[in-house]
Amino acid sequence: MIREVFVMKKFLVTFALAMLLLSSSVFASDAKTLLNSAPLNPKLTGFSPCDEIVQEVLSEIITDEMTTYEKVKTCYDWLIENCSYGGGIMHIYDIAQWREHQGAMRAQEMLKNRVGVCNDYSCAFAALTRAIGLNCYTVSGLTAKASGGMTGHMWTVIKINGTEYVFDPQIDDNIAKGGAIGYYRFCVTYEETPDSYGNYRPDNNFKPFDGGDNI
Repeated sequence: MIREVFVMKKFLVTFALAMLLLSSSVFASDAKTLLNSAPLNPKLTGFSPCDEIVQEVLSEIITDEMTTYEKVKTCYDWLIENCSYGGGIMHIYDIAQWREHQGAMRAQEMLKNRVGVCNDYSCAFAALTRAIGLNCYTVSGLTAKASGGMTGHMWTVIKINGTEYVFDPQIDDNIAKGGAIGYYRFCVTYEETPDSYGNYRPDNNFKPFDGGDNI
């Protein structure tokens, strides 16, 4: 009887691990399929200091042989592995310019100084992936705190075939804390991250390609 219980427990543990691995592989496959099927329409920000550093970073980390999925994942990894959360160093010389190019200026400073808050992570990721050709834009709202409750936050969304997929490098960086990247907020729908986001609304840093609302 004891042996039968042991065998059953071993079977259940093995089965659970198999299901976990299967679900992970299915998710990875879905992300690859989604991103590789997305139509590409490369767009620069129009703010030359930002566009120059975006092209510089992309030329260093991606190649033409990479798939769209590989390019996006490489940009996501680069931000997490090379940037850190903290007060960004913003050099604002012209208020009118800031109002017009705030997203691009945030992206430029993040890619240059490699330190910033969620707004800067999001703007940098949007600038990189839009240059690749993806319809990536910024969204502001609330996100869940580890200690409970919600807090103000900015993240990005890539719209593919009419569906919004969340990409949140700052949160994944915070979760990883210098360790392995978990990709908990990489190419997931809001339904796949229940209670993680709320009250999200259009953000003017980077708008959708069609110029419509982010939501």
